[in-house]
Amino acid sequence: MTNKAAANKPAENTVLVQFEGDGSGVEDLSWGQREIWAMMRGNNSSLPLGGVRPLPPGSAVADVAAGLGFIMSRHQSLRTTVRFGPDDHASQVVHAAGEIVLEVVDAGDRESGEVAAAVAAGYMSKLFDYENEWPVRMAVITHRGAATHIAEAFCHLALDTFGLAVLHDDFDRHVEQPGSLTAPVTALPPLEQAKRQRGPGGRRAHEASMRYQLRLFDAVPECQLTESATPRQPRFWVLNWESPAAFRALGILSARLGLSTSPVLIAAFCVALTSITVSTERAAFHLVVNNRFRPGFAGSVSPVMASCPCVVDVADAPFEEVARRAWQASLGAYKHAYYDWEAKRDAFEALAAEQGVDPDWHVIFNDRRVSSRELDDASSALGPLRDELSRTALTWGEPTDMPEEKIFLNICDVPGTLSCELRADTNYVSPADMTSLVTRIESVLVDAAEAAALTGTTQ
Repeated sequence: MTNKAAANKPAENTVLVQFEGDGSGVEDLSWGQREIWAMMRGNNSSLPLGGVRPLPPGSAVADVAAGLGFIMSRHQSLRTTVRFGPDDHASQVVHAAGEIVLEVVDAGDRESGEVAAAVAAGYMSKLFDYENEWPVRMAVITHRGAATHIAEAFCHLALDTFGLAVLHDDFDRHVEQPGSLTAPVTALPPLEQAKRQRGPGGRRAHEASMRYQLRLFDAVPECQLTESATPRQPRFWVLNWESPAAFRALGILSARLGLSTSPVLIAAFCVALTSITVSTERAAFHLVVNNRFRPGFAGSVSPVMASCPCVVDVADAPFEEVARRAWQASLGAYKHAYYDWEAKRDAFEALAAEQGVDPDWHVIFNDRRVSSRELDDASSALGPLRDELSRTALTWGEPTDMPEEKIFLNICDVPGTLSCELRADTNYVSPADMTSLVTRIESVLVDAAEAAALTGTTQ
């Protein structure tokens, strides 16, 4: 294949970027791709990642074109399209070479950042043509001849949040120091992942994961969230929350408990979740796991994240104990979130039919932080935590009818604050309960951190 540029070729001001890289072929989707693909099809969305990135002063269009050509050549996942076979079965097709359009948009008298945001929003709003379009859309915004911003969108089938961070590092390094990144990619691309996952090692990993996950089946409440008698339209709502107070509290508790921030945050989420669910003693949810700690996955620009059930008991326990339980439960999820998604779906459907019970674990916790996961309690000297509560911000996004889980909590990577995006099905979680969930996370963290500061222990 030599040209798929026409699938998304804008009408004016474009640069045609050539690329060529190692590796090509046709394979089944990797396990990470399969889970993302199922979500994409269920939501009728490419679930794109990306947005706007400012460029260093003095940047030129040619720099961005060179960076785009470099990442397209270097990473197989960006040179991948989808082939559909019998029964709509999807396979990945990796191409050795091709060309892609870089759009050039002159901001004119407009603010270039706003223009970039509008271009990125347009990219994000359109489904990718999986068979005929590269999973990358990119534009460079110029102002008075200088390149100021990049607007971009990546199909989720090509990468996940952590893969995007790796990709940005590669792009920036090549633009700033051309030729400095010469070492070959060592992480397994999806093509090789799929081959290995189909082999005996993959089968063993999948079977071990299924044994673990199926053991949790009976621990999940049959009903956590009850259906509302007053459905809303649009049905699916979005709440964005930022809390500097919770950010500081998380750092204090992490240092005092000797745990990373993730299980501490999971513990607060579990306590908050049981305050709005039928089950007041146990929180059940799927934890999204970044599998890059596995051999061959470090630095992978591909979707290697997967979700695994977690169950945490919170009844009659101080926060410190809930945090320890969350740490243990999350370790189990990290170890076993590596499996064939379709086989897992079939196994759970069969067990639910056999027992006549369908566990209610349509709750997702996804910690997407890259740079702000590990904190310390140095900020504890900055003054009372409660002084920070006035800086908490809650904003509502645009409701949609795009299907979501009952609760999907994304922890975003924003320096200096705990930033969350809560997506919920208001047929089960009212807007008031959405607000209650995030503010309860904040109060749990702040209360526990204050207790730790006063007594040296948590409550």
